[in-house]
Amino acid sequence: MAELRRELSFFDVFCIASGAMISSGLFILPGLAHAKAGPAVILSYFIAGLLSVAGMLSIAEMTTAMPKAGGDCYTVIRSMGPAIGTVAGLLSWFSLSMKSAFALVGMSVFTILLIPLDIHIIAVAFCLVFLFINLIGIDSPGLTASPAIGKYVSKMVNEILR
Repeated sequence: MAELRRELSFFDVFCIASGAMISSGLFILPGLAHAKAGPAVILSYFIAGLLSVAGMLSIAEMTTAMPKAGGDCYTVIRSMGPAIGTVAGLLSWFSLSMKSAFALVGMSVFTILLIPLDIHIIAVAFCLVFLFINLIGIDSPGLTASPAIGKYVSKMVNEILR
């Protein structure tokens, strides 16, 4: 089996991960949560963060103990067997699919403010753009995400220091 090459720098990985978190997790979800929970959304985020720490630390420990391609799915297969590993892989894929769909809908809602088209057309267009970027290779998202992440981080810092 061919070995994977490590070609991404720390900055590339930071930009890709930050872009995934910022897209829906920072700009879209808080507004929806605030509409439902009101000011209690701060407490809700705090409780959710505390509950996710145990899983986050467990996955970090397992993937550093067994640093192989496949990440957490590899460690689940090694520790619990291939059947549970398959379920874990499918659940991981499903959660990423839902996160991607949520981000596409969020971007489409904001784009409607600029371009008055059907939300489905805009979402499909964004999906095709991101599909094309990923078909080119992972280096391109690192390069395309870098300017956007720099802009987002500078805007956040500006708002905090204001």
